Amino acid sequence: MKKPIMVVGGVFLSVLLIRLVLAFMIPEFTYESYFHLRQVEHIIETGFPLYHDPLSYGGRELAFLPFFHYLAAFFGLFLPITLVAKILPNLLTALLVPITYLISKKMTEHETGSLIAAFIAGFLPILYFTNGFVVNTLFLPLIFTAIYFYLNIEETAKKNDPKLMKYIYIYIAVFFLLCLTSPLAAIMLIGLGIYALLSLLEGKKIYREEIEVMLFSIFLYGWVQFLFFKKSLLDEGISFVWQNIPSTIIAQYFPKFSLGVALVLVSIIPFVAGAVVVYRSLFQLKNQKSFLLISLVIATSILTWLRLIRFRQSLAFFSVVLAILFAAFYKDIEHYIKKTKLSHLQKYLLPLTIIILIFSTVLPAINTAFLQDTPSTEEVATFRWIKENTPPSATILASLDEGHLVTYYSQRKNLIDDRFMLIDDAETRFQSLTSLFTTKFRTEALDLAGQYNIEYFVLTPTAKEKYQLKHELPYITRRCFDTVYQNETTIFKLKCQLGPTNQDE
Repeated sequence: MKKPIMVVGGVFLSVLLIRLVLAFMIPEFTYESYFHLRQVEHIIETGFPLYHDPLSYGGRELAFLPFFHYLAAFFGLFLPITLVAKILPNLLTALLVPITYLISKKMTEHETGSLIAAFIAGFLPILYFTNGFVVNTLFLPLIFTAIYFYLNIEETAKKNDPKLMKYIYIYIAVFFLLCLTSPLAAIMLIGLGIYALLSLLEGKKIYREEIEVMLFSIFLYGWVQFLFFKKSLLDEGISFVWQNIPSTIIAQYFPKFSLGVALVLVSIIPFVAGAVVVYRSLFQLKNQKSFLLISLVIATSILTWLRLIRFRQSLAFFSVVLAILFAAFYKDIEHYIKKTKLSHLQKYLLPLTIIILIFSTVLPAINTAFLQDTPSTEEVATFRWIKENTPPSATILASLDEGHLVTYYSQRKNLIDDRFMLIDDAETRFQSLTSLFTTKFRTEALDLAGQYNIEYFVLTPTAKEKYQLKHELPYITRRCFDTVYQNETTIFKLKCQLGPTNQDE
Protein backbone atom coordinates (compact mmCIF):
# COMPACT_ATOMS: atom_id res chain seq x y z
CA MET A 1 0.00 0.00 0.00
CA LYS A 2 2.87 2.37 0.77
CA LYS A 3 4.47 2.06 -2.66
CA PRO A 4 1.48 3.45 -4.68
CA ILE A 5 1.12 6.31 -2.21
CA MET A 6 4.81 7.14 -2.63
CA VAL A 7 4.51 7.02 -6.42
CA VAL A 8 1.44 9.28 -6.41
CA GLY A 9 3.16 11.62 -3.97
CA GLY A 10 6.26 11.68 -6.17
CA VAL A 11 4.23 12.49 -9.30
CA PHE A 12 2.30 15.19 -7.41
CA LEU A 13 5.48 16.87 -6.16
CA SER A 14 7.14 16.63 -9.58
CA VAL A 15 4.10 18.18 -11.28
CA LEU A 16 3.91 20.95 -8.68
CA LEU A 17 7.62 21.72 -8.99
CA ILE A 18 7.53 21.86 -12.80
CA ARG A 19 4.43 24.05 -12.76
CA LEU A 20 5.96 26.46 -10.25
CA VAL A 21 9.23 26.71 -12.17
CA LEU A 22 7.29 27.54 -15.33
CA ALA A 23 5.08 30.02 -13.47
CA PHE A 24 8.02 31.94 -12.04
CA MET A 25 9.87 31.92 -15.37
CA ILE A 26 7.00 33.94 -16.86
CA PRO A 27 6.81 37.24 -14.94
CA GLU A 28 3.21 38.31 -15.56
CA PHE A 29 -0.23 36.68 -15.24
CA THR A 30 -2.85 36.03 -17.90
CA TYR A 31 -5.12 39.01 -18.59
CA GLU A 32 -8.18 37.61 -16.80
CA SER A 33 -6.10 37.01 -13.66
CA TYR A 34 -5.93 40.73 -12.86
CA PHE A 35 -9.66 40.89 -12.22
CA HIS A 36 -9.35 38.15 -9.60
CA LEU A 37 -6.20 39.70 -8.09
CA ARG A 38 -8.07 42.95 -7.57
CA GLN A 39 -10.97 41.15 -5.90
CA VAL A 40 -8.65 39.26 -3.54
CA GLU A 41 -6.82 42.44 -2.55
CA HIS A 42 -10.15 44.13 -1.82
CA ILE A 43 -11.24 41.20 0.38
CA ILE A 44 -7.96 41.38 2.32
CA GLU A 45 -8.47 45.12 2.86
CA THR A 46 -12.20 45.19 3.62
CA GLY A 47 -13.38 41.61 4.15
CA PHE A 48 -15.80 41.82 1.19
CA PRO A 49 -15.58 41.39 -2.60
CA LEU A 50 -15.75 44.46 -4.81
CA TYR A 51 -19.32 44.02 -6.01
CA HIS A 52 -19.60 47.74 -6.78
CA ASP A 53 -16.65 48.59 -9.00
CA PRO A 54 -16.14 52.35 -9.58
CA LEU A 55 -13.53 51.76 -12.32
CA SER A 56 -14.75 48.98 -14.60
CA TYR A 57 -16.90 50.46 -17.41
CA GLY A 58 -16.56 53.79 -15.57
CA GLY A 59 -18.57 52.35 -12.65
CA ARG A 60 -20.77 49.26 -12.50
CA GLU A 61 -22.21 46.40 -10.41
CA LEU A 62 -20.62 42.96 -10.50
CA ALA A 63 -22.05 39.48 -9.93
CA PHE A 64 -19.80 36.47 -9.30
CA LEU A 65 -19.24 33.60 -6.87
CA PRO A 66 -16.60 34.48 -4.25
CA PHE A 67 -15.22 31.26 -2.71
CA PHE A 68 -12.05 31.19 -4.86
CA HIS A 69 -11.30 34.80 -3.90
CA TYR A 70 -11.85 34.19 -0.18
CA LEU A 71 -9.61 31.12 -0.29
CA ALA A 72 -6.84 33.13 -1.94
CA ALA A 73 -7.42 36.03 0.46
CA PHE A 74 -6.91 33.68 3.42
CA PHE A 75 -3.43 32.78 2.20
CA GLY A 76 -2.91 36.44 1.29
CA LEU A 77 -3.04 37.24 5.00
CA PHE A 78 0.31 35.46 5.42
CA LEU A 79 1.99 35.79 2.02
CA PRO A 80 2.27 38.51 -0.66
CA ILE A 81 -0.71 38.24 -2.97
CA THR A 82 1.48 37.93 -6.08
CA LEU A 83 3.17 34.92 -4.48
CA VAL A 84 -0.20 33.39 -3.61
CA ALA A 85 -1.35 33.95 -7.20
CA LYS A 86 1.67 32.01 -8.47
CA ILE A 87 1.53 29.12 -6.00
CA LEU A 88 -2.15 28.50 -5.16
CA PRO A 89 -3.54 27.83 -8.69
CA ASN A 90 -0.67 25.46 -9.48
CA LEU A 91 -1.06 23.67 -6.15
CA LEU A 92 -4.80 23.24 -6.76
CA THR A 93 -4.24 21.95 -10.31
CA ALA A 94 -1.54 19.55 -9.11
CA LEU A 95 -4.08 18.07 -6.67
CA LEU A 96 -5.77 16.53 -9.71
CA VAL A 97 -2.98 13.92 -9.60
CA PRO A 98 -4.08 12.18 -6.34
CA ILE A 99 -7.77 12.82 -7.10
CA THR A 100 -7.43 11.15 -10.51
CA TYR A 101 -5.62 8.22 -8.92
CA LEU A 102 -8.37 7.69 -6.34
CA ILE A 103 -11.19 7.82 -8.91
CA SER A 104 -9.33 5.56 -11.33
CA LYS A 105 -8.55 3.04 -8.59
CA LYS A 106 -12.17 2.95 -7.48
CA MET A 107 -13.40 2.43 -11.04
CA THR A 108 -10.86 -0.13 -12.26
CA GLU A 109 -9.23 -1.59 -9.13
CA HIS A 110 -6.08 -1.64 -11.24
CA GLU A 111 -3.02 -0.16 -9.56
CA THR A 112 -0.73 0.41 -12.52
CA GLY A 113 -3.45 1.85 -14.75
CA SER A 114 -4.51 4.23 -11.97
CA LEU A 115 -0.95 5.44 -11.47
CA ILE A 116 -0.56 6.11 -15.20
CA ALA A 117 -3.89 7.98 -15.17
CA ALA A 118 -2.57 10.17 -12.34
CA PHE A 119 0.60 10.84 -14.35
CA ILE A 120 -1.46 11.88 -17.40
CA ALA A 121 -3.62 14.20 -15.27
CA GLY A 122 -0.47 15.93 -14.07
CA PHE A 123 0.76 16.73 -17.58
CA LEU A 124 -2.34 17.52 -19.63
CA PRO A 125 -1.36 20.40 -21.98
CA ILE A 126 -4.73 22.17 -21.59
CA LEU A 127 -4.03 22.60 -17.86
CA TYR A 128 -0.60 24.18 -18.30
CA PHE A 129 -1.73 27.80 -18.20
CA THR A 130 0.50 28.09 -15.15
CA ASN A 131 0.12 31.86 -14.82
CA GLY A 132 -3.65 31.86 -14.80
CA PHE A 133 -4.98 33.03 -11.44
CA VAL A 134 -8.50 31.96 -12.38
CA VAL A 135 -11.48 30.18 -10.85
CA ASN A 136 -11.11 27.11 -13.06
CA THR A 137 -8.02 26.08 -11.10
CA LEU A 138 -10.25 25.50 -8.06
CA PHE A 139 -13.32 24.31 -9.96
CA LEU A 140 -11.62 21.25 -11.48
CA PRO A 141 -10.24 19.67 -8.27
CA LEU A 142 -13.52 20.41 -6.47
CA ILE A 143 -15.78 18.80 -9.07
CA PHE A 144 -13.61 15.68 -9.33
CA THR A 145 -13.49 15.44 -5.54
CA ALA A 146 -17.30 15.58 -5.59
CA ILE A 147 -17.32 12.81 -8.21
CA TYR A 148 -15.06 10.66 -6.05
CA PHE A 149 -17.30 10.94 -3.00
CA TYR A 150 -20.42 10.35 -5.08
CA LEU A 151 -18.87 7.09 -6.28
CA ASN A 152 -18.33 6.21 -2.62
CA ILE A 153 -21.99 6.97 -1.89
CA GLU A 154 -23.02 4.62 -4.68
CA GLU A 155 -20.70 1.87 -3.45
CA THR A 156 -21.57 2.08 0.24
CA ALA A 157 -25.31 2.29 -0.51
CA LYS A 158 -25.00 -0.96 -2.50
CA LYS A 159 -23.25 -2.68 0.43
CA ASN A 160 -25.36 -1.00 3.12
CA ASP A 161 -22.08 0.19 4.62
CA PRO A 162 -22.29 2.27 7.85
CA LYS A 163 -19.80 4.73 6.29
CA LEU A 164 -22.57 5.87 3.92
CA MET A 165 -23.61 8.94 5.92
CA LYS A 166 -20.00 10.09 6.27
CA TYR A 167 -19.57 10.07 2.50
CA ILE A 168 -22.89 11.86 2.02
CA TYR A 169 -21.89 14.64 4.41
CA ILE A 170 -18.48 15.06 2.78
CA TYR A 171 -20.04 15.10 -0.70
CA ILE A 172 -22.56 17.78 0.37
CA ALA A 173 -19.79 19.92 1.87
CA VAL A 174 -17.66 19.65 -1.29
CA PHE A 175 -20.61 20.29 -3.59
CA PHE A 176 -21.60 23.35 -1.54
CA LEU A 177 -18.10 24.78 -2.02
CA LEU A 178 -18.36 23.91 -5.70
CA CYS A 179 -21.62 25.87 -5.94
CA LEU A 180 -19.86 28.85 -4.33
CA THR A 181 -16.99 28.56 -6.82
CA SER A 182 -18.52 28.37 -10.29
CA PRO A 183 -21.93 28.15 -12.01
CA LEU A 184 -20.37 25.27 -13.96
CA ALA A 185 -21.30 23.09 -11.01
CA ALA A 186 -24.36 22.52 -13.20
CA ILE A 187 -22.22 19.98 -15.07
CA MET A 188 -22.47 17.73 -12.01
CA LEU A 189 -26.26 18.04 -11.86
CA ILE A 190 -26.85 17.40 -15.56
CA GLY A 191 -24.34 14.56 -15.46
CA LEU A 192 -26.16 12.93 -12.53
CA GLY A 193 -29.43 13.23 -14.42
CA ILE A 194 -27.97 11.55 -17.51
CA TYR A 195 -26.33 8.93 -15.27
CA ALA A 196 -29.71 8.08 -13.73
CA LEU A 197 -31.26 7.82 -17.20
CA LEU A 198 -28.50 5.53 -18.51
CA SER A 199 -28.76 3.34 -15.41
CA LEU A 200 -32.52 2.98 -15.84
CA LEU A 201 -32.14 2.13 -19.55
CA GLU A 202 -29.64 -0.60 -18.66
CA GLY A 203 -31.77 -1.91 -15.80
CA LYS A 204 -29.24 -0.86 -13.13
CA LYS A 205 -30.59 -0.12 -9.68
CA ILE A 206 -30.43 3.45 -8.38
CA TYR A 207 -30.47 3.48 -4.58
CA ARG A 208 -32.70 5.73 -2.54
CA GLU A 209 -29.71 7.53 -1.03
CA GLU A 210 -28.43 8.40 -4.51
CA ILE A 211 -31.79 9.90 -5.49
CA GLU A 212 -31.92 11.94 -2.28
CA VAL A 213 -28.40 13.25 -2.89
CA MET A 214 -29.29 14.18 -6.48
CA LEU A 215 -32.42 16.08 -5.42
CA PHE A 216 -30.62 17.86 -2.59
CA SER A 217 -27.81 18.86 -4.98
CA ILE A 218 -30.36 20.42 -7.36
CA PHE A 219 -31.99 22.49 -4.61
CA LEU A 220 -28.62 23.52 -3.13
CA TYR A 221 -27.28 24.64 -6.51
CA GLY A 222 -30.47 26.54 -7.38
CA TRP A 223 -30.50 28.34 -4.02
CA VAL A 224 -26.84 29.43 -4.19
CA GLN A 225 -27.05 30.62 -7.81
CA PHE A 226 -30.28 32.56 -7.18
CA LEU A 227 -28.71 34.15 -4.11
CA PHE A 228 -25.75 35.53 -6.07
CA PHE A 229 -27.23 36.08 -9.53
CA LYS A 230 -30.80 37.13 -8.77
CA LYS A 231 -30.34 40.68 -10.06
CA SER A 232 -28.63 39.53 -13.24
CA LEU A 233 -31.33 36.94 -13.88
CA LEU A 234 -34.11 39.47 -13.39
CA ASP A 235 -32.40 42.19 -15.46
CA GLU A 236 -31.12 40.12 -18.36
CA GLY A 237 -33.61 37.25 -18.53
CA ILE A 238 -32.52 34.22 -20.52
CA SER A 239 -29.45 36.03 -21.90
CA PHE A 240 -28.08 35.74 -18.35
CA VAL A 241 -26.88 32.21 -19.11
CA TRP A 242 -24.74 33.54 -21.98
CA GLN A 243 -23.19 36.10 -19.57
CA ASN A 244 -24.36 39.03 -21.72
CA ILE A 245 -21.40 38.55 -24.07
CA PRO A 246 -21.67 40.81 -27.15
CA SER A 247 -22.87 38.88 -30.19
CA THR A 248 -19.93 40.10 -32.26
CA ILE A 249 -17.42 38.22 -30.08
CA ILE A 250 -19.50 35.34 -28.75
CA ALA A 251 -17.84 33.03 -31.30
CA GLN A 252 -14.47 33.82 -29.69
CA TYR A 253 -15.75 32.75 -26.27
CA PHE A 254 -17.69 29.73 -27.54
CA PRO A 255 -15.93 28.54 -30.70
CA LYS A 256 -17.06 25.45 -32.55
CA PHE A 257 -15.44 22.16 -31.62
CA SER A 258 -12.08 21.71 -33.30
CA LEU A 259 -10.68 18.18 -33.35
CA GLY A 260 -7.20 19.44 -34.15
CA VAL A 261 -7.14 21.86 -31.20
CA ALA A 262 -8.59 19.17 -28.93
CA LEU A 263 -5.88 16.66 -29.89
CA VAL A 264 -3.14 19.20 -29.18
CA LEU A 265 -4.49 20.46 -25.86
CA VAL A 266 -5.70 17.10 -24.52
CA SER A 267 -3.00 14.89 -26.10
CA ILE A 268 -3.80 12.24 -28.67
CA ILE A 269 -3.11 9.18 -26.46
CA PRO A 270 -5.70 9.83 -23.69
CA PHE A 271 -8.12 11.15 -26.33
CA VAL A 272 -8.09 7.94 -28.37
CA ALA A 273 -7.99 5.73 -25.28
CA GLY A 274 -10.97 7.57 -23.80
CA ALA A 275 -12.99 7.16 -26.99
CA VAL A 276 -12.34 3.39 -26.96
CA VAL A 277 -13.34 3.06 -23.29
CA VAL A 278 -16.53 5.08 -23.77
CA TYR A 279 -17.56 2.87 -26.70
CA ARG A 280 -16.86 -0.37 -24.83
CA SER A 281 -18.56 0.86 -21.65
CA LEU A 282 -21.75 1.91 -23.43
CA PHE A 283 -22.14 -0.76 -26.08
CA GLN A 284 -20.17 -3.81 -24.98
CA LEU A 285 -19.35 -4.03 -21.28
CA LYS A 286 -22.35 -2.03 -19.91
CA ASN A 287 -19.98 -0.90 -17.15
CA GLN A 288 -21.97 1.15 -14.64
CA LYS A 289 -18.81 2.42 -12.96
CA SER A 290 -17.99 4.31 -16.15
CA PHE A 291 -21.55 5.58 -16.61
CA LEU A 292 -21.10 8.54 -14.27
CA LEU A 293 -17.98 9.86 -16.04
CA ILE A 294 -19.52 9.26 -19.46
CA SER A 295 -22.67 11.08 -18.29
CA LEU A 296 -20.57 14.04 -17.20
CA VAL A 297 -18.87 14.12 -20.61
CA ILE A 298 -22.28 14.11 -22.30
CA ALA A 299 -23.46 16.91 -19.98
CA THR A 300 -20.39 19.01 -20.80
CA SER A 301 -20.87 18.35 -24.52
CA ILE A 302 -24.48 19.57 -24.33
CA LEU A 303 -23.49 22.73 -22.47
CA THR A 304 -20.69 23.38 -24.96
CA TRP A 305 -23.02 22.87 -27.92
CA LEU A 306 -25.51 25.31 -26.35
CA ARG A 307 -22.64 27.78 -25.83
CA LEU A 308 -23.13 27.79 -22.08
CA ILE A 309 -19.54 26.79 -21.31
CA ARG A 310 -16.37 28.04 -22.96
CA PHE A 311 -14.52 25.66 -25.25
CA ARG A 312 -11.30 25.63 -23.24
CA GLN A 313 -13.17 25.07 -19.97
CA SER A 314 -15.05 22.11 -21.42
CA LEU A 315 -11.82 20.76 -22.91
CA ALA A 316 -10.08 21.00 -19.53
CA PHE A 317 -12.88 18.96 -17.94
CA PHE A 318 -12.83 16.44 -20.82
CA SER A 319 -9.09 16.00 -20.50
CA VAL A 320 -9.21 14.96 -16.84
CA VAL A 321 -12.06 12.53 -17.56
CA LEU A 322 -10.02 11.03 -20.40
CA ALA A 323 -7.04 10.66 -18.06
CA ILE A 324 -9.23 8.69 -15.65
CA LEU A 325 -10.62 6.51 -18.44
CA PHE A 326 -7.07 5.72 -19.56
CA ALA A 327 -6.75 3.50 -16.48
CA ALA A 328 -9.50 1.25 -17.85
CA PHE A 329 -7.88 1.31 -21.31
CA TYR A 330 -4.51 0.25 -19.89
CA LYS A 331 -6.16 -2.52 -17.87
CA ASP A 332 -7.88 -3.87 -21.00
CA ILE A 333 -4.67 -3.75 -23.03
CA GLU A 334 -2.76 -5.57 -20.31
CA HIS A 335 -5.39 -8.32 -20.07
CA TYR A 336 -5.49 -8.65 -23.86
CA ILE A 337 -1.71 -9.10 -24.12
CA LYS A 338 -1.84 -11.82 -21.45
CA LYS A 339 -4.22 -13.84 -23.61
CA THR A 340 -2.08 -13.65 -26.75
CA LYS A 341 1.21 -15.20 -27.82
CA LEU A 342 2.82 -11.85 -27.04
CA SER A 343 2.41 -12.29 -23.27
CA HIS A 344 6.19 -12.36 -22.85
CA LEU A 345 6.25 -8.71 -24.02
CA GLN A 346 3.99 -7.56 -21.20
CA LYS A 347 6.98 -6.39 -19.14
CA TYR A 348 7.69 -3.78 -21.82
CA LEU A 349 4.16 -2.33 -21.79
CA LEU A 350 4.66 0.03 -18.83
CA PRO A 351 8.01 1.59 -19.90
CA LEU A 352 6.76 1.91 -23.49
CA THR A 353 3.58 3.64 -22.27
CA ILE A 354 5.58 6.08 -20.14
CA ILE A 355 7.94 6.96 -23.02
CA ILE A 356 4.98 7.60 -25.36
CA LEU A 357 3.25 9.75 -22.73
CA ILE A 358 6.37 11.83 -22.12
CA PHE A 359 6.48 12.81 -25.79
CA SER A 360 2.70 13.18 -26.20
CA THR A 361 1.83 14.98 -22.95
CA VAL A 362 4.82 16.29 -20.97
CA LEU A 363 6.61 18.10 -23.80
CA PRO A 364 3.41 19.66 -25.27
CA ALA A 365 2.41 20.72 -21.74
CA ILE A 366 5.67 22.61 -21.20
CA ASN A 367 5.36 24.17 -24.66
CA THR A 368 1.80 25.31 -23.84
CA ALA A 369 3.07 27.08 -20.72
CA PHE A 370 5.46 29.21 -22.79
CA LEU A 371 2.65 30.14 -25.20
CA GLN A 372 0.42 31.69 -22.53
CA ASP A 373 -1.20 34.98 -23.45
CA THR A 374 0.24 37.40 -20.90
CA PRO A 375 1.16 41.10 -21.08
CA SER A 376 4.84 41.90 -21.42
CA THR A 377 6.82 43.50 -18.61
CA GLU A 378 7.07 46.68 -20.69
CA GLU A 379 3.29 46.81 -21.14
CA VAL A 380 2.73 46.39 -17.41
CA ALA A 381 5.21 49.23 -16.78
CA THR A 382 3.10 51.42 -19.05
CA PHE A 383 -0.05 50.86 -17.04
CA ARG A 384 1.87 51.52 -13.82
CA TRP A 385 3.04 54.82 -15.34
CA ILE A 386 -0.58 55.80 -15.96
CA LYS A 387 -1.32 55.49 -12.24
CA GLU A 388 1.49 57.91 -11.36
CA ASN A 389 0.99 60.43 -14.16
CA THR A 390 -2.72 60.84 -14.87
CA PRO A 391 -5.61 62.32 -12.87
CA PRO A 392 -7.52 59.80 -10.68
CA SER A 393 -10.73 60.60 -12.57
CA ALA A 394 -9.29 59.82 -16.02
CA THR A 395 -10.85 57.25 -18.34
CA ILE A 396 -8.38 55.16 -20.33
CA LEU A 397 -8.86 53.53 -23.71
CA ALA A 398 -7.21 50.11 -23.96
CA SER A 399 -8.08 46.87 -25.75
CA LEU A 400 -10.68 44.50 -24.31
CA ASP A 401 -8.11 42.16 -22.77
CA GLU A 402 -6.19 45.10 -21.28
CA GLY A 403 -9.27 46.47 -19.51
CA HIS A 404 -8.31 44.68 -16.30
CA LEU A 405 -4.76 46.08 -16.51
CA VAL A 406 -6.27 49.57 -16.50
CA THR A 407 -8.27 48.91 -13.33
CA TYR A 408 -5.58 46.86 -11.55
CA TYR A 409 -2.29 48.59 -12.33
CA SER A 410 -3.45 52.05 -13.42
CA GLN A 411 -6.39 52.20 -10.98
CA ARG A 412 -8.28 54.25 -13.52
CA LYS A 413 -11.63 53.88 -15.29
CA ASN A 414 -11.71 51.74 -18.41
CA LEU A 415 -14.07 51.79 -21.37
CA ILE A 416 -14.67 48.03 -21.32
CA ASP A 417 -13.33 44.71 -20.05
CA ASP A 418 -14.45 41.10 -20.38
CA ARG A 419 -16.92 41.11 -17.44
CA PHE A 420 -20.08 41.79 -19.46
CA MET A 421 -22.75 40.69 -16.99
CA LEU A 422 -25.09 43.46 -15.74
CA ILE A 423 -23.87 45.88 -18.46
CA ASP A 424 -26.78 47.27 -20.51
CA ASP A 425 -24.67 48.68 -23.34
CA ALA A 426 -21.98 45.98 -23.60
CA GLU A 427 -22.65 45.46 -27.30
CA THR A 428 -22.48 49.21 -28.03
CA ARG A 429 -19.32 49.68 -26.01
CA PHE A 430 -17.57 46.83 -27.78
CA GLN A 431 -18.47 48.29 -31.16
CA SER A 432 -17.20 51.68 -29.98
CA LEU A 433 -13.95 50.10 -28.80
CA THR A 434 -13.44 48.46 -32.19
CA SER A 435 -14.14 51.74 -33.96
CA LEU A 436 -11.68 53.66 -31.79
CA PHE A 437 -8.90 51.26 -32.80
CA THR A 438 -9.83 50.87 -36.46
CA THR A 439 -11.52 54.05 -37.74
CA LYS A 440 -9.62 56.39 -40.04
CA PHE A 441 -11.90 59.32 -39.27
CA ARG A 442 -10.87 61.76 -36.56
CA THR A 443 -14.41 63.07 -36.15
CA GLU A 444 -15.74 59.59 -35.33
CA ALA A 445 -12.96 58.99 -32.82
CA LEU A 446 -13.53 62.37 -31.12
CA ASP A 447 -17.27 61.76 -30.98
CA LEU A 448 -16.83 58.36 -29.30
CA ALA A 449 -14.18 59.72 -26.93
CA GLY A 450 -16.59 62.47 -25.92
CA GLN A 451 -19.42 60.00 -25.29
CA TYR A 452 -17.32 57.98 -22.83
CA ASN A 453 -15.14 60.83 -21.47
CA ILE A 454 -11.97 59.11 -22.67
CA GLU A 455 -8.87 61.21 -22.05
CA TYR A 456 -5.96 58.82 -22.68
CA PHE A 457 -5.43 56.36 -25.54
CA VAL A 458 -3.07 53.42 -24.89
CA LEU A 459 -1.59 51.63 -27.90
CA THR A 460 0.42 48.56 -26.88
CA PRO A 461 2.22 46.10 -29.20
CA THR A 462 -0.50 43.58 -28.30
CA ALA A 463 -3.25 46.00 -29.40
CA LYS A 464 -1.36 46.78 -32.61
CA GLU A 465 -1.17 43.10 -33.44
CA LYS A 466 -4.81 42.50 -32.58
CA TYR A 467 -6.10 45.38 -34.71
CA GLN A 468 -3.43 44.97 -37.40
CA LEU A 469 -2.01 48.46 -36.97
CA LYS A 470 1.39 49.02 -38.55
CA HIS A 471 2.07 52.30 -36.81
CA GLU A 472 -0.09 54.52 -34.63
CA LEU A 473 -3.85 55.11 -34.72
CA PRO A 474 -4.80 56.56 -38.14
CA TYR A 475 -6.59 59.63 -36.79
CA ILE A 476 -3.85 60.87 -34.45
CA THR A 477 -2.85 64.47 -35.15
CA ARG A 478 -0.56 66.87 -33.30
CA ARG A 479 -3.36 69.39 -32.88
CA CYS A 480 -5.70 67.02 -31.04
CA PHE A 481 -3.30 64.60 -29.33
CA ASP A 482 -0.17 64.88 -27.24
CA THR A 483 2.21 61.92 -27.04
CA VAL A 484 2.78 61.73 -23.27
CA TYR A 485 4.55 58.35 -23.13
CA GLN A 486 6.45 56.46 -25.78
CA ASN A 487 8.38 53.26 -25.62
CA GLU A 488 7.18 50.01 -27.15
CA THR A 489 3.81 51.31 -26.02
CA THR A 490 2.51 54.79 -26.83
CA ILE A 491 0.06 56.83 -24.76
CA PHE A 492 -1.79 59.74 -26.34
CA LYS A 493 -3.60 62.43 -24.39
CA LEU A 494 -6.68 63.91 -26.02
CA LYS A 495 -6.61 67.70 -25.90
CA CYS A 496 -9.49 68.77 -28.16
CA GLN A 497 -13.16 68.04 -28.62
CA LEU A 498 -15.31 67.51 -31.66
CA GLY A 499 -16.19 70.90 -33.11
CA PRO A 500 -16.06 73.06 -36.24
CA THR A 501 -12.62 74.48 -35.40
CA ASN A 502 -10.85 71.13 -35.12
CA GLN A 503 -8.67 70.79 -38.19
CA ASP A 504 -5.56 68.77 -38.96
CA GLU A 505 -2.30 70.55 -38.74
